[in-house]
Amino acid sequence: MLRVLVAVAALAVAFAAAAMATPAVPSLTLTPPSVKRGHAVLINGSANGCALGNTVFIISKAFVHKHDFAGLPAVLAKVKYGGSFRVTTRIPAAKRPGRYKVTVRCGGGNLGILKYLTVRR
Repeated sequence: MLRVLVAVAALAVAFAAAAMATPAVPSLTLTPPSVKRGHAVLINGSANGCALGNTVFIISKAFVHKHDFAGLPAVLAKVKYGGSFRVTTRIPAAKRPGRYKVTVRCGGGNLGILKYLTVRR
């Protein structure tokens, strides 16, 4: 009976350790997802596999061209503990209304996320 209890306890510890070691799935949230020109957007998410302190490139033609990635406007954020990132950006007041793609890169790779930001008058 003691062997069974020890085996069950060891298995429970192994599952708990594996669950804690599993990185978060990459994610991206735009708040609000539809914004007036000249207003701010909160961008947050999880950069799975990117080390603490790495730079996340959030790329979209909707953003001001202060930073860029491959010639496209980008907003930069630092990876925090647990892979999370968070940044706020203001959409240019002269930006043409429309639906814009938003993607994320980190550590030299695309995180496989595609969201859309709607810019309104």
